[in-house]
Amino acid sequence: MNIKKCFLLFLILTFCGLVAFPQSKDAIRKVVIDAGHGGKDPGALGSKSKEKDVALSVALQLGSLIKEKCPDVEVYYTRSTDVFVELKDRSRFANNKHADFFISIHCNSSEDKNAHGVETYVMGLHKTEANLAVARKENASILLESDYQSKYEGFNPNSPESYVIFSLYSGAYLSHSAKLAAKVQENLVKCTKFTDRKVQQAGFWVLHQVAMPSILVELGFISNPKEEEYLTNKSSQKEMAQAICDAFVAYKTEMEADDPEGKSSSTTQQPASGKPDSGVRFKVQFCSLPNELPTNDKRFAGMGEVGKYKDGNIWKYTVGNEKTYASAEKLLEKVKVKYSEAFIVAFKNGKKIPLSEARKLAN
Repeated sequence: MNIKKCFLLFLILTFCGLVAFPQSKDAIRKVVIDAGHGGKDPGALGSKSKEKDVALSVALQLGSLIKEKCPDVEVYYTRSTDVFVELKDRSRFANNKHADFFISIHCNSSEDKNAHGVETYVMGLHKTEANLAVARKENASILLESDYQSKYEGFNPNSPESYVIFSLYSGAYLSHSAKLAAKVQENLVKCTKFTDRKVQQAGFWVLHQVAMPSILVELGFISNPKEEEYLTNKSSQKEMAQAICDAFVAYKTEMEADDPEGKSSSTTQQPASGKPDSGVRFKVQFCSLPNELPTNDKRFAGMGEVGKYKDGNIWKYTVGNEKTYASAEKLLEKVKVKYSEAFIVAFKNGKKIPLSEARKLAN
């Protein structure tokens, strides 16, 4: 077996071996905040500042604000001082904490001093060379690690061929990642008044390895003199931390909130048993993708009757149409044999509703 085949086999095994920790779909109780770079890795350099310092300042203030706004959330940091933390240790730390979300803070840079704007990334395949360039820059921290060739089994952040690993990404967490990313991006653009470079996708090693929803925030271009001035200002750093915190709180509230009205249809059908049909149906969601696929796609072979629905810009694929949560749990066990990150979702009269509400209505 040649070297390339060995490398590809390792990548596949690495991807398949990721542990998907069971998460409550209605509660966010743990968040890991990752300040990019640190120690001997300064990250991007401005004319008078370093990315590692801006990232750490914003990360620590973000964690403090989340603790204040959400006392039920445990906040952890991959680093809280100016130390070097290997990429694999950042993801391992988050996985060991069984976190519900991972937020990585960075600053962008470019040889073009006029490059400017805010962008927020979720894990995925890069669609442009610019996105790949950002991923390469952040993944380059690997090159500062001792014996990185064996630690990452040949992954070279500067080699386009190495990024084949990210084509294996299932996107099971993409929906939740994209929701928070959109809120963070909107808030940061309003806060900084920087150009909106939108929510993007690219192959970041650290996002690929965490078994939870995750985002990577590029606060602005430290290589741009005007943006560097803002990024290094203490009050501005607090504003950015507040913007991200507000987005997190809004996301958390949305994920945990029940339908306040809880109305049932006046045209509820009466089944033969005489018991009113609640209109609630439980399904098993096993896949989320940015692009739409037909439900009879060969990749879904053996899944039975596949359904799909669109949530924002993400297409989600399901199986089953169960009237009881118990029957959905049995179906989930079967689906998890092939899709370990699958979970149960609920609908009422065709509209997606919180799982907690659905269980109450079904009972």
